[in-house]
Amino acid sequence: MHARMTRYEGGSPETVDEELKTKKKVLPTEPGQTEGMTGAIFLADRSNGTITVISLWESEEAMNAGEEIAKQLRQEATGEGETASVEHYEVALFGVQQA
Repeated sequence: MHARMTRYEGGSPETVDEELKTKKKVLPTEPGQTEGMTGAIFLADRSNGTITVISLWESEEAMNAGEEIAKQLRQEATGEGETASVEHYEVALFGVQQA
């Protein structure tokens, strides 16, 4: 499993909810873009307006296949005054706690 982490910084703490709605648009939604995507996590630090999006992928190849489209969508979702940084990871451990 692999992960793409995008960190949006410089946004306003007061507009986190609106920015989260905008950031949801970075997720691939068209046929051909989602093959191999297993999920996404949105993290918000409401004290400083930072939003982190982590998308999870079955393989590095699946993650990389949509990189150009993801880059374009990130540019569209980056608000005024914000910066977006991207990192790629191999998921070394993953666990789900049972209720």
